[in-house]
Amino acid sequence: MRAIGPLTVLTFFALLVSSAGAQEWPTRPLRLVVPFPPGGSADVQSRVIADELAAVLGQPVIVDNKPGAGGNLGAAEAARSPADGYTLFMATTGTHASNISLYKQLPFDPVKAFAPLTLVTMNPQLIVSGMKYRNSPLSELITHLKNAGAAANYGSSGIGSATHLAGELFNHETGTTLVHVPYRGQGPALNDLLGGQLDVMFPLVADVFSFVQNAQLHAFAVMSDKRAKALPDLPTTAELGYPRLRMSAVWTALYTNAGTPQPVIDRLHRELVRIISSKEFVERFAALGFEIRTSTPDELAAFAAAETADWGAIIKALNVRLD
Repeated sequence: MRAIGPLTVLTFFALLVSSAGAQEWPTRPLRLVVPFPPGGSADVQSRVIADELAAVLGQPVIVDNKPGAGGNLGAAEAARSPADGYTLFMATTGTHASNISLYKQLPFDPVKAFAPLTLVTMNPQLIVSGMKYRNSPLSELITHLKNAGAAANYGSSGIGSATHLAGELFNHETGTTLVHVPYRGQGPALNDLLGGQLDVMFPLVADVFSFVQNAQLHAFAVMSDKRAKALPDLPTTAELGYPRLRMSAVWTALYTNAGTPQPVIDRLHRELVRIISSKEFVERFAALGFEIRTSTPDELAAFAAAETADWGAIIKALNVRLD
């Protein structure tokens, strides 16, 4: 019989300890950090996921809103947490793709500080206006806005947001000179668009889906490579003759801290994908205009890297920096 060396015994013992720890986890409440205020799309998704995850794990999952600096404050808060699986982070395009190029220095490393779990949703952006331009096709809208010059404006959910960058891209590609009006969140901006104080906006489908359906806002096009599932009759900007007027769909994804034990990551991934892929979750969020998309951790890592490059190219071309 072959002798068992001390290293083999230690390795076997470590595996037993790891397995036991994974079986015992979790023994206390989890925290899901959301880097935006309550009521936004990332927050709504997080609260549904938190409730379902709590039921599966047998421990409360507390949603912790930490807004500020385009998501960077919440991301930095989550990044400082122990690598034990008790902190989850609802990442967005901003925190894990565009902010890398927008800011000279981030207070966290989106790659080294986090372990990817799964994608959650994808959301393309639209070109919308109030009823002032409801009878105009996109080409006529652009002509109207060019003629208005600096008297025309657009609103965004904040400086550096996807809605801000889309407006800068619109100016860059169409020759308009829309004045940017940043708001503290999407809600106040939409209120002013509905009230006629803003000419146009570039919101996510989910943020204006009900307004478009009820004819309170007019949608001209989807700023994406393909049509939005929630609005299949709405053409893309490329279909209307503006192929460079496109943005990567804005996304959300779930991460935990880098260094978290692999058995814990595996369980979190398995349970989260089951929740997000469930018929109830898909139907609920599809009705709000979201497109559901799950992934493996490796797929999310590769996706985020590609998105970082894509958004970086757009930001460089637009020469937008937030230092």
